[in-house]
Amino acid sequence: MNRIVLACALAAGIIAPALPSSAEPGQAVNVIMLDMTALMGPGYVGGYGMIGPNGMMGGRYGYGMMAPGTMMGNSAPGGTGDPARGPVLGMMSGMMSIRTDQDTVKAGPVTFDVVNLSRTLVHELVVISVDPNNPALPYDYTNWQILESQTKVVGETEELKPDEEKTLTLTLPAGNYVLVCNVPGHFAAGMVAPLKVTN
Repeated sequence: MNRIVLACALAAGIIAPALPSSAEPGQAVNVIMLDMTALMGPGYVGGYGMIGPNGMMGGRYGYGMMAPGTMMGNSAPGGTGDPARGPVLGMMSGMMSIRTDQDTVKAGPVTFDVVNLSRTLVHELVVISVDPNNPALPYDYTNWQILESQTKVVGETEELKPDEEKTLTLTLPAGNYVLVCNVPGHFAAGMVAPLKVTN
């Protein structure tokens, strides 16, 4: 993925909401994984302070402060009123996100070009088919993860280390999907994006 294009997409996502767009069959959907560390200069990351590998954002083996057993991971469950996003806590919501350059694609082969822009945290992409009449995802508040065994996971990447890129190609039938990061606590922190697949 071209870094200049990626930087522009990141800037556009921060300044204004992404405009809806659609991809043709077989086209790629660019996906970026963001957290607070992606927005900080290199001087803030390096093993010292809250952003370093042993700090609040980078500790817990790269899962950061949203992991179970950490300050944010012990917060009481709550909701946003948006069943598709599930147990996003007000204090945590928006601290992390998934951004895409397409929110609608045609049925057929879809390639996800995924990049983790975090400087310290691992992220992953999980593609889940959802029922638009019942979009809530089953959630384990003990481990702070979506219960993948109780959802229709259609594909996923392995965990992406900071600044790592991966490609995932899936053949998707028409329907409604969500793209999530299911690293402990990351979905609750806001890492979810909708995707509609049309005929």
